[in-house]
Amino acid sequence: MNYKKLSQEILANIGGESNIESATHCVTRLRLKLKDESEANTSAIENLEGVIGVAKASGQYQIIIGKEIENVYHAFSELLEHSEPQDVIEDGHSSEKTKGIKGYLNNGLDVFISCFTPLIPVIAGSGMIKVLLSILVTFKVMTPDDSTYQLLNMIGDGVYYFLPILVGYTAAKRMNVDIFIGMVLGAILVHPTLLKLAGENAATYTSLAGLPVKIVDYSAQALPVILTVWLAKYVDMFTNKISPNIVKVFLRPMLTLLITAPIMLIAIAPIGSVMGDYFQAFSNLMNQWGWIAVGLNAALFPLLVLTGMHNALIPLIITMFASQGFDAVLIPSGLIANIAEGGAAAAVAVKAKNKRTKSLAASATVSALVGITEPALYGVNLRFKRPFYAMLLGSLVSGCLAGLLHLTAYSFVSPSLLSLPIFIGKNSTIITAIISSALAFVITFVIAYVIGFNEEENA
Repeated sequence: MNYKKLSQEILANIGGESNIESATHCVTRLRLKLKDESEANTSAIENLEGVIGVAKASGQYQIIIGKEIENVYHAFSELLEHSEPQDVIEDGHSSEKTKGIKGYLNNGLDVFISCFTPLIPVIAGSGMIKVLLSILVTFKVMTPDDSTYQLLNMIGDGVYYFLPILVGYTAAKRMNVDIFIGMVLGAILVHPTLLKLAGENAATYTSLAGLPVKIVDYSAQALPVILTVWLAKYVDMFTNKISPNIVKVFLRPMLTLLITAPIMLIAIAPIGSVMGDYFQAFSNLMNQWGWIAVGLNAALFPLLVLTGMHNALIPLIITMFASQGFDAVLIPSGLIANIAEGGAAAAVAVKAKNKRTKSLAASATVSALVGITEPALYGVNLRFKRPFYAMLLGSLVSGCLAGLLHLTAYSFVSPSLLSLPIFIGKNSTIITAIISSALAFVITFVIAYVIGFNEEENA
């Protein structure tokens, strides 16, 4: 793939650099905020070599690239005036998507998601350390009492314990706030003094200038710091105006912290903690639904991918791992949906008579099995329609079966055949993951093969 050429063609068909507010990317998509989406030639972009499709969701114009997204994003960034476009929220109301309740909700959801997305690689890497430790304990190479185990486990847990600091950085960058202000606000939440103030009596409240401060363990919590960084954005604007230039270098951050940190400790953090509890309550509810929840989520997941809303699950998944150390619903259902996507595409590859269709479907099958489902979703299953319906039904049935087998993920890594070791733990084994994957593939393959498809349609 010629990344530079593709980037130039994309830029030309979205209205040029002047039409771009911000540019980011996820695992498979170039995510753009356009000032005017009507200037984008969607049909031309969809027909570009290297582009799988286009989706519009959460106020973003999402160009689906697939596994080559990292290289395309870097080439695209080099074409822009600034080599690293910043994600910023418009303060004014010049952007159409910020108008109205729907616009504000879309912006809020986008900000929330984008605070977590950059952390996925390091969270996945840390999670694989935990998986490695689980394997070493299973084969009795070491025990949990070993100092080596405990230190490696500390390395794997570090990202969750200090999550407020990391999210303080990403939130500040996303909202165009001094990133060190964001990090310091996160550090305040995990400072050991707060928990020490509980004392031997395990008090639940202390005071700040006579005002009550709830004593909560904010490690692994992200929502409080996101809300506080949003407040700090406006406080910092105010302190910047009132601080004389001669002392601004220290007075501005001093006043910003003195204003925002107490508000955070007294009001925002406890409220954010309560909202986090509702996340956990939702997680517990899904865990109680068990196999039904896995099946329903497996059937729903491809629809979320189709609309580009699957990243909205990231904060919930991170909350699950941070609070309970496993996920028995969302990542297992994601694995089932990905494998089912490949099963439906494989049926097309076997049954198709057109050589080009066979080749495309076979390639999409392999891609789906290793976690990149867009080629199968857009290029094969959705294109012929009936394989798409077969995939949804196969995901539902095999998801329920995986739930009955208690398939459980113990690390946050994109689910695929390559990451099956993440399902090794107390309630799940690699055998469970293999059986669940095989069921998802075979069941969906059979359904898709039986109901067939019209090869002439969209051929």
